[in-house]
Amino acid sequence: MNSEKNSKKNVKKSKKTPLFHNFCYDFVKITGAPAALIWMRPKIHYPFGRPSKKGGFMVISNHPTFVDPIVVHLAFPFRRMYSVATKDLCATPLRRMFFKIAHCIIVDKENFSLSSFHEVVGRLEQGKVVVIFPEGRVNREADSEPLLAFKSGAVLMAHRASAPILPMFIVKNDKWYKRQHIVMGQPLDIASIMGKMPTMEEMNKVTDLLREKEEELKEYYESQILKNHLIKHKL
Repeated sequence: MNSEKNSKKNVKKSKKTPLFHNFCYDFVKITGAPAALIWMRPKIHYPFGRPSKKGGFMVISNHPTFVDPIVVHLAFPFRRMYSVATKDLCATPLRRMFFKIAHCIIVDKENFSLSSFHEVVGRLEQGKVVVIFPEGRVNREADSEPLLAFKSGAVLMAHRASAPILPMFIVKNDKWYKRQHIVMGQPLDIASIMGKMPTMEEMNKVTDLLREKEEELKEYYESQILKNHLIKHKL
């Protein structure tokens, strides 16, 4: 009973997105998609089959460049998505308004508030898609260190919302004009893995598991797609 009450409270705390925000979001996504598709020419690989993209779920990804949010949106062209963004991006009222209209959930990495936590959980419970980069920042050392340590906040929020987490891996291009490759994993049912009352140790284990899944997607690309590409061009 308590979990049901908390669930309803979270949904209430995440109010419906204003129609104006949805209109602007849809307008930018629809009008900007052709240029982004021509520029990036995204190719999505499904080593474990195509996952379901219906209902509420959380998408996690590595974060090699600043354009990663665009890449994620191209991977889910028919969904309105909410992205977790740091308050550093909202230094001015105008920028804050822009990111709000762009369906961003603004968080403070140094002092993550309960309101941000409940907004993420509420969006997931409303059946929305929430995007989080669990590395916490752009990985400027992606060539030498493909994945930074993951933060466990994503696991906690997905568990509270009983929402699956879908891992995907964005391949970093060394040239801006190269085709963008994306490797998509399968959703993980966090609630069933950890149970109703997970400990911090269990959350850290699942966080490590998600990082391992990201590593698997990276290895798949390097061992299958990249290898075949190099062989093809040598021939």
